[in-house]
Amino acid sequence: MRQICQKIKRAVRIRAIKRWGSLEAKKSLWDEEFGSGQWNYLEKTTEDPIYPILEKYAHNGAILDMGCGSGNTANELDYAKFGSYTGTDLSEVAVQKAIERTRKNSREAKTEFKCAPIEDFNPDKSYDIILFRESVFYIPVRKIKAVLDRYATSLRPDGVFIVRMCDREKYAAIVELINKHYHVVEQKRVDGAKDIIMVFAPAERMSPFLLQKH
Repeated sequence: MRQICQKIKRAVRIRAIKRWGSLEAKKSLWDEEFGSGQWNYLEKTTEDPIYPILEKYAHNGAILDMGCGSGNTANELDYAKFGSYTGTDLSEVAVQKAIERTRKNSREAKTEFKCAPIEDFNPDKSYDIILFRESVFYIPVRKIKAVLDRYATSLRPDGVFIVRMCDREKYAAIVELINKHYHVVEQKRVDGAKDIIMVFAPAERMSPFLLQKH
């Protein structure tokens, strides 16, 4: 029983650090987890329904992946469907793994990776897609709108945010926030699961193309 209690306390502490901890604490924790191989089991997601949606909105353009981990999206997305890809992650260990994978798969010509926190990255160009794949919920809910609004300035006129979350019930507050403050172009629920994928854009910047898509 004592061991179970200790495991529960550790899990709670880890979740708290990932969402509210200092930048240094978060980075240290993510480096430890990626370095230990804890996330290796997630490095094959070729059947994820996120890929057809990314291909639909990429327009052979630029993708910014916020919280890219060890590079699944960069290595599994159809290489012919995007023009450039930028992946960011707080963990240097994850970024290095992503770089090594893309080199092994001969994808480095169109990909780049940067070590940066999700909330504070400063894009130096515009993107067709800004992707939060199982990462937006690491931002405190009260900060999410401000973060998205800041990144919205780096979307191209027809650009969209794409958010994927593994549990739409657990993260219902985020789903509600997106529905309330943005124009949802497309929303997909995964059959037999709680996953949700949301495609959306700032309402005031909706282009005729996206309005037609909706």
